[in-house]
Amino acid sequence: MRLLVVAAAVAALLVPAAAPAQAGPGPKVVKVQKGALSPKKVKWLSAKPHMRGVRVVWWSGVEPCTVLTKVTVKETGKTVRITLYEGSVKDAGMCVAMAIKKATYVKLKKPVGKRVILDGAR
Repeated sequence: MRLLVVAAAVAALLVPAAAPAQAGPGPKVVKVQKGALSPKKVKWLSAKPHMRGVRVVWWSGVEPCTVLTKVTVKETGKTVRITLYEGSVKDAGMCVAMAIKKATYVKLKKPVGKRVILDGAR
């Protein structure tokens, strides 16, 4: 009996864990879908300057239950404040609770330069 328990424990250690929902090379790139229901601010993970804008990455849910519905940008001489809003599509149906890393590109009036990028949801 002990041998069986030990063998099962060793087998459990050797079997790889299930892959995360998003096992691809990077976040899923999404665009704004206007008209989503109950939009709420979403905190993002990272924001990196890219050409004349910013690439923003965040954790989200599965579409159509969780979609990017609005992005607001407030630019000053010292900061760029980016706020993401997510909501759900009307008649989205049953929603699966699964985290997905998403990204979007936010255009700016001027390149970021030395300005600080801030999360408007924090």
